[in-house]
Amino acid sequence: MSFSTLPFLFILQLAFWIGLTRVARHRRQLTNGQALSIMAWLVILVLWGIATSALSICGVYTSPAFLHLLPGLWLPMIPIILSAGLYRAWPVFSEAIQRVVTGTPTHAFILIQILRIAAIGGVYKATQGLMPAMFTAVVGIPDFLFGLSALILAGTALHKRVTSRMLGLWHIAGIAVIVTTAPFIMQLGLPGGPWYIFQNLPDSRALLEFPMVLAPTLVVPFFIIINAIAAHHLLRKPL
Repeated sequence: MSFSTLPFLFILQLAFWIGLTRVARHRRQLTNGQALSIMAWLVILVLWGIATSALSICGVYTSPAFLHLLPGLWLPMIPIILSAGLYRAWPVFSEAIQRVVTGTPTHAFILIQILRIAAIGGVYKATQGLMPAMFTAVVGIPDFLFGLSALILAGTALHKRVTSRMLGLWHIAGIAVIVTTAPFIMQLGLPGGPWYIFQNLPDSRALLEFPMVLAPTLVVPFFIIINAIAAHHLLRKPL
């Protein structure tokens, strides 16, 4: 098992939401029940993180039976589906998220995306033959560039030089650079299905080994969730 920043990135993502929730509660923008609903959501994501790590360590993800299920296409969607389902089915939670986002400066949701610069670690590993080169080129580099754009945009947004619509579209771009490519490129590098095209080693099975598995199954989807929450709020604002 090699060193990875992924567990620390997840901790920072959790800390981001815990911090926003504590501030909103301190300002009496949230009820106790609403604050607890956000904590429950974070606990669900933590439990999923433990589960996906255990499944990876036990070799379930790289077993032939599992690979035949074409996991690249749906496995990264699990935390997104869990979060979206909770948002739709639990009014207390959806109201809590809306209140937190409304009471938080928009640049805060840009700053958290700067952490995506850590994708450069995957690029480096690819140069060392430890990560699939095609996945890194098509997904890792754009993800890194999006994190870099967040670093540039943060100061501009702080001084209100961009509109809410522009920021909302930027968050949509943060979703698109992953969702439009990652599941398909990942699946094209996994054996066991009809689409195993990128067969040079290491193939996409490297993405299902712990701790790297935390990227496609937890950390990157969490960034996408944050993008979606911010975009939904910003694009509903008047132009």
